[in-house]
Amino acid sequence: MKKINLPVEGIGINQPTTLQKTTRLINSVSCFLLQTTKGENIMFMKKMFLALIIAAMTTMATFAQSDENRNQADKITVINSGADLTGSWIGVVTAAPGGPPPFRVLMTFTKDGGFVGTGDGDNFVGGSPQHGVWERVGGRESRRFAVTFYQLYYAPNSSPTGLHKIRQTVILSRSGDTWQGPGTVDIFAPDGTLVFSGAATATARRIQSEPLP
Repeated sequence: MKKINLPVEGIGINQPTTLQKTTRLINSVSCFLLQTTKGENIMFMKKMFLALIIAAMTTMATFAQSDENRNQADKITVINSGADLTGSWIGVVTAAPGGPPPFRVLMTFTKDGGFVGTGDGDNFVGGSPQHGVWERVGGRESRRFAVTFYQLYYAPNSSPTGLHKIRQTVILSRSGDTWQGPGTVDIFAPDGTLVFSGAATATARRIQSEPLP
């Protein structure tokens, strides 16, 4: 008896494992049903049964392909969702004892590693927007990031009064929607002399789109 491999549209040797198993099952059933048998009625019934089996297997294969595609998409979503700091955030900075009272901050992290931020009172005390960079620390799947940024300070006549350098550690939550971490600030005089160093803790939540009804 010759083995008959019936073609099933959309199924090939390069398809996922689930579809390959389905194809082998169809071929096995086909070989069994097409064995030489006496009687036209029996042969007719076998052919009809074979057609039903192939139709059922093809439907199963289609669902199997759909499930595998969906599973792959889910894996990609889990890996990418909230995987980095890209986007805009609103947060609160709490200084160590002896520092200023807690104040709010707005931050935007760009996809290419750029950073822009601002905080309460910056304009009042003559502070520029904050500019810097960020990077992941500790491997591809790490939720720990390092942020370094600068802020200029100036008098009402635009003469420079100082420069702040802030280094922030960001520990991203598993959801990717909040983060927290310690930071340090170094304050320099206009000539570059370090005049003060302090510590603080920051927390933030991701700004989400809120479409109108």
